[in-house]
Amino acid sequence: MSTDSAINSVLAAKQAESYGRVAFAVARKSLDAQQAAGDAAVQLIEAAGQLGKAAGKGQQLDAVG
Repeated sequence: MSTDSAINSVLAAKQAESYGRVAFAVARKSLDAQQAAGDAAVQLIEAAGQLGKAAGKGQQLDAVG
């Protein structure tokens, strides 16, 4: 193996490692964003449930309508 091909092999390995790290970081950021969106949706649902309770909804049933 010549010196040039050895150097090229090392550079290619370094480049592949860098691409892998970038891909992992992007995937992590995407997962974090999805988790934050899910947490926000759960908070909205919980807030809506508390609002319904606070307004006295569902306390009595009017079956004579």
